[in-house]
Amino acid sequence: MTLRLFPALSLVLLTPSLLSGQDTLQIPEAVVQTGFSENSMTAPRNLQTLEAEMLHGASQPALDGILESVPGIDARQRGVFGAQTDLSLRGGTFEQVALWVDGMRWSAPHTGHHLLNLPIDPEDVTRLRVVRGGSGSLGSGGMTGGIIIDAGPADTNGIEASIESGSFGWTRARLRADWGKKSVRHRISVSRATTQGFRENTDLLMHRLRYAGRVTNDWGTWNFRLGRLGSAFGAQDFYTANFPQQYEEVGLWQGQLTWAKTRGSWLLNAGLQFRHHKDRFELFREGDGFYTPDSAGVLVSATGAVPSWYQGANQHRSTTQGFRFSSRRPSNWGETLLSVDLRREGVVSNRLGTTEWGLENDSTYILGDRRSHLELTAGQRLVKGRVTASALANWTLNSAAGAPRFTPEASLAWRLDSDGLAVAFASARRSVRMPSYTDLYYTVGGAQGSIDLLPEEADHIEFGYRITADLSEGHRLVVSQHLFHRWGRNLIDWVRFNGSSMTEATNLRAVHFTGQEFTLSARAKSPEEQLRHFTLGLSLIDADETSEGFESNYVLDVLGTKLDAILGLRLSDEFLLDMRSSLQDRKGGYYDPVAGREVEFDPVHLMGLALHWSSELAPLDFHIRIDNLLDAQYVDIGNVDQPGRWVRGGFTWSLNQ
Repeated sequence: MTLRLFPALSLVLLTPSLLSGQDTLQIPEAVVQTGFSENSMTAPRNLQTLEAEMLHGASQPALDGILESVPGIDARQRGVFGAQTDLSLRGGTFEQVALWVDGMRWSAPHTGHHLLNLPIDPEDVTRLRVVRGGSGSLGSGGMTGGIIIDAGPADTNGIEASIESGSFGWTRARLRADWGKKSVRHRISVSRATTQGFRENTDLLMHRLRYAGRVTNDWGTWNFRLGRLGSAFGAQDFYTANFPQQYEEVGLWQGQLTWAKTRGSWLLNAGLQFRHHKDRFELFREGDGFYTPDSAGVLVSATGAVPSWYQGANQHRSTTQGFRFSSRRPSNWGETLLSVDLRREGVVSNRLGTTEWGLENDSTYILGDRRSHLELTAGQRLVKGRVTASALANWTLNSAAGAPRFTPEASLAWRLDSDGLAVAFASARRSVRMPSYTDLYYTVGGAQGSIDLLPEEADHIEFGYRITADLSEGHRLVVSQHLFHRWGRNLIDWVRFNGSSMTEATNLRAVHFTGQEFTLSARAKSPEEQLRHFTLGLSLIDADETSEGFESNYVLDVLGTKLDAILGLRLSDEFLLDMRSSLQDRKGGYYDPVAGREVEFDPVHLMGLALHWSSELAPLDFHIRIDNLLDAQYVDIGNVDQPGRWVRGGFTWSLNQ
């Protein structure tokens, strides 16, 4: 079934009345630390910014719930509320998205399934930007775009605490404290969430702890981050429906130190970061009510013993250390950019890698692998009248990939009016990604990786326009449309060929993706306005290949049609209402072992709302949130059922100085 949504819808919405000559709203500069300084209205790419008000109004305990209804984003969830989410952009896979947090790029070399394992509560995010379109300046892996998160300390002192409960035994408690003075700021955040799950083996226990500090002195601005995440969850059907009772525990430590300073006409940035991730995955969940060892040590449940080939839980530890330096020199005629990014990635495991890198005198972590990335970028932007031309040269050298990869990009933007409120643009880019360690080495439970995998590569072209106007005295309107085409080569997918019981990693032949994105958004200039914000987004994507003769787990299961709407209303001085709707039609299908055949994904309509009431007598905010309001029964990934209607409610107490 295909939703009949037409690209012409976007053109109907462009009426001349929206573009009347009214006073314009000044757009603050949005510095995208991966490349040039870019004004979000004139950037020659699809750059969308979600400010703190929109993020917090969603009342979501994890970023995946917020991103679900953001135009152009495909958030394929396995577990609830951040247990595990595969994020993709423009029909790419979950491995093809770059993640930047507070100026540093994070990576998950073990598997991109763990990229969004973040020690950050959504309430601590001050700004989230979505960059659509592959780019070498996003770093290797940013083949289809990136997510950029800012989550620093506040500029004012205060304490915030919240408690929430809801359906299926859901509880969550959170505490945050900000203190310091203008030159030295501190923030500590801690949270704990748990649920019994909406069905058997979908329980979750998660905790987060994070410190964020900032020091400003004559030497520059220093930012320090240290975070911890722990999560344990029932992974029913996560990776295979043949052995449904799976279980997973993950733990993460992440830290970084960044520095920024203006020296003469140069804007200098540098940073160090580390990420240590630990994962334990049980294909057969151990514990009461699941699998327990008998007298011979064999795991047994009510359905029988585990297969003889099963050798116990998969255990992995991955580490990333990185260094980055960049310099930007703005001038009257443009901007110059130079940057270097050095990253060291490694894994030790009982399943992934070679014995050469295993830990000595350790009976568990006997395998491993290591590799290094060096990425160099040089670019120049020129401004002449209403025309802005940019060119970037990126070189990526990976110790496991042989010769360096050259990933250039170029763009052209033309301001159609003197104020830059109407902009047309075009761009061309190249991007690349190395296989993950799971792609290379995993060989358990009917899955087979391949050490012969080649890096993925893609070339992109994009055309579009962006128009900004005042909808009224109190609201700003932005309309944009982007057309893009991506030539993918050697795309890495996990496939099951017809007649085979094995799912294997392979490089697909060339796959081309064509699509467009239309977005209309309105935002209030003042918080007193009844209409606080509104966004309507339509994304259409098509691939020139289908999974005929095999089942594609990722590359060809693209979200072909996605229609999103986000609405924020001020009902009164005390009541705020946030509503979200996402209509999704996914291409491809999955193998259903009960039906004994491949079935297509059904279209789904997801709705959610959050109602906030702020007390005038005390610093309290009460909220109620309903997810999947229509109680839709659906799957994002084959055989992994998603929750039905889920109701949560709670309150937040805040004390600001």
